[in-house]
Amino acid sequence: MAPDAPIRWGVLGCARIFERRMMPAYRMAANAEVTALASRDGAKAQECAARHGIARAYGSYEALLADPEIEAVYIPLPNHLHAEWTLRALDAGKHVLCDKPAALTYADAKRMADAARVAHLRLMEGFMYRHHPQHARIAEIIRSGEIGPVVHFRGTFTFWGQGHTGHRWDAAQGGGALYDVGVYPLNAARLHFGVEPVSVTAIACWDAPGGVDRHIAAVLEFPDGRTASIEGGFDQAFTTRYELAGPEGVLTTERAFQPGDGPVTLTVRKGDDIRTETIPGANHYVHEIEHFGGCVRDPSRPLRPGEDGAAQMRVVEALQRSLREKRHVEVAEVEA
Repeated sequence: MAPDAPIRWGVLGCARIFERRMMPAYRMAANAEVTALASRDGAKAQECAARHGIARAYGSYEALLADPEIEAVYIPLPNHLHAEWTLRALDAGKHVLCDKPAALTYADAKRMADAARVAHLRLMEGFMYRHHPQHARIAEIIRSGEIGPVVHFRGTFTFWGQGHTGHRWDAAQGGGALYDVGVYPLNAARLHFGVEPVSVTAIACWDAPGGVDRHIAAVLEFPDGRTASIEGGFDQAFTTRYELAGPEGVLTTERAFQPGDGPVTLTVRKGDDIRTETIPGANHYVHEIEHFGGCVRDPSRPLRPGEDGAAQMRVVEALQRSLREKRHVEVAEVEA
């Protein structure tokens, strides 16, 4: 395949995130072409494919994976199906971009990473926010030493989730605030500290009908005395922010995980001195697709691999254990 040839993608399911966010981004991406879409409902697949100008529609996920022209698969299925269909896609020889969370357990996420490594295929957990330039600028400021060594991270992703319906509110489908939004500030803390947390303590408010956490708050201990506090919920106004604190100052971004298409601002506060920077608007979904495709075409390009998704899932499982058992949990307790 020519290095500049677009990646031929297949999509499993007609999820809203695919239709609203990812399909427009695929159209804009310079190196991507959605060739096929599958649903377990053949008529639904046909309707969705026609709506988006996708050439092929399949009435089963297996049929799409058997298509020899599909190079990479995007998986926006409900959380409890991520591991199964990622493993099946890898077994079919497809590269995989899987929506977060990678899986529901550390064991499954590790199996996914191991399968991709053995097959020499690309696998990435879909945290699109990482591909927005604001986070590269934040990392640059941290490296400059302007706020001193970062000792604490505070991050929040919440929204008002009305209706109590759908997979977010169904424990059997991997619903709940931690899996849905709490994983974002956790991921950002891991990104900026560059190491894994050693222990966690979490509390939650529970939704009785669905058996899921509608709100979670947690404290994480990182090596060298660094800490993070994260929050995720369906029961608050929309907030998507994080801040990094050091002895010399505090760096804050108010639109961390869902910045929209317009410019975003970063604020550095050092005592009474406040500096604001504006980062031009960018579509992080487009950047995510182009980055993944570039790494498929050029295996030498660095990609955040399936092992990172497994490491993230190990911490998530520790948080889940802390919620269930109402105690402080060492991440090392979680084994595959």
